[in-house]
Amino acid sequence: MSPDPRPPLPGWDEDARPRTTAYDEVDAAARARGDHLRAIHDMYRDGLAQVADVVDAVAVGAQDLGAAREAVQRLGLRAAAEQAGSFCGQLCRAVDAHHRIEDAVLYPALRGADPGLGPVLDRLDEEHVVVHAVLVRLDETLVEVARRPELVTVLAEEVAHLRRLLESHFRYEEEQICAPLGAHGIAV
Repeated sequence: MSPDPRPPLPGWDEDARPRTTAYDEVDAAARARGDHLRAIHDMYRDGLAQVADVVDAVAVGAQDLGAAREAVQRLGLRAAAEQAGSFCGQLCRAVDAHHRIEDAVLYPALRGADPGLGPVLDRLDEEHVVVHAVLVRLDETLVEVARRPELVTVLAEEVAHLRRLLESHFRYEEEQICAPLGAHGIAV
């Protein structure tokens, strides 16, 4: 197999993230109100873990692409995947929709409630752009794997990279905005 000629997958420097400490003392009730966002992220975490398991099994030869497609369909995504053209296309749409809702509704509400959160929210917006770029590339790789099955290891690496990025993003977002969401009564 020839090396992948594409540029490295994008990422970010976690140490460069702005932080807020203004909500460190938020009471448990307010913190719990903000945890709905964590529950939404947990659904993405679970789905990504299942997809990663299937892709990893294909990469090591324990399943073929047809079996992987069937496994993905058993996850309850068959109709959505057919509408989007591919599972990764559907995943891209779902994550993109989640980020668009945050960008259009959640972040402006938080900015209005506390303008001091601006640097954190700006960073979260920047991370949305990076995640979208990885999702687009992942979908391109999936299409390429259909023509060149030997690239399944590249696909597995990209899925693992996406999981690391999203986990990092989710964790940062939860640490920085769940308490403010609850404190300001902003519904997710």
